[in-house]
Amino acid sequence: DAVHFFFKSGDRFTAHQHLDVGNFLIYKHEELAGDGGQYYYFGGEKGHHDVNYHLRTIAHSTMLVHDPEEVWPGMGADDRQSIRAGKVTGNDGGQHHNWPHHNGATSDPEDWYRNRDLYDVGDILAFEDTNDYVYVGADCKGAYDSKKLSAFTRQIVYVRPGTFVIFDRVTATDPSYKKTWLLQAMKPPVEKDGRLVVTNGKGRLFVQTLLPREHSTRLAAGDSLYTYGGNDYTPEEERGAAPECRVEVSPAEASQTDLFLHVLTATDSTVEDVRKATVETSESEVAVTVGGVTVKFETDGMGGRIVVEGEEKRLAVDVRPTVE
Repeated sequence: DAVHFFFKSGDRFTAHQHLDVGNFLIYKHEELAGDGGQYYYFGGEKGHHDVNYHLRTIAHSTMLVHDPEEVWPGMGADDRQSIRAGKVTGNDGGQHHNWPHHNGATSDPEDWYRNRDLYDVGDILAFEDTNDYVYVGADCKGAYDSKKLSAFTRQIVYVRPGTFVIFDRVTATDPSYKKTWLLQAMKPPVEKDGRLVVTNGKGRLFVQTLLPREHSTRLAAGDSLYTYGGNDYTPEEERGAAPECRVEVSPAEASQTDLFLHVLTATDSTVEDVRKATVETSESEVAVTVGGVTVKFETDGMGGRIVVEGEEKRLAVDVRPTVE
């Protein structure tokens, strides 16, 4: 019955890492939000799906910022048909890596420090685990080309037993660069009363988009699941369960900075509805209320507060030990 949650915002070390800083996974009974794509061939001649979808940002639940002129380097720095030497043709708007070695990894600690600008791509700035909630705050901007993105922070408050409040602040260098919030849903969702509902076996995930207030939502599933930019990167083989729908949320109007606020609630599949979340915004704060909990995020920094049963506490500003 437990809810399992995984969040990534760390540095790059090995070849098997994806371009997925800020990604999260959610599991209750079954996988509800997962990793997109199929892992059936590690690059090489069959690597078009691997290097254009499976390891790319578009296959993960994080953020895209699309610069139409951005070009990705070949993911394989020599001519050997070895690790991840597939041909890169897709501009997904995601995270960038210059791939200094044939497998994209650092070779030793000295190499990591010499090329720290490549490998130091994400930082957990704050973490705390209390009886009522778990909070994590991360800076994800280092994973993207600085020519297109100057800020991306992600703050997540997990309110027990199954609610996730996800707040993102994203600033592009050009307002015309389209921003897209991603969710890799294990099954295509259905729309119910303004919310998306993902059901997989005995598990269910309710998805509420609160910010941007004016936004578009696109569901990429079926024949469109593995396509973007006019190209098709459908895998040649399927070797396991993978998300069947890519949920894309984008602001209706272009802006330099956008705030994204989502509330995700994981339940049993027998649950027909959950409480609607509400949001109030000001120049300095975004306050979201769901049930008896209110979370207040600062719009110009990583700070925030949480109100549980009438008691207000400040969210952590550093990494704190887990409460036993």
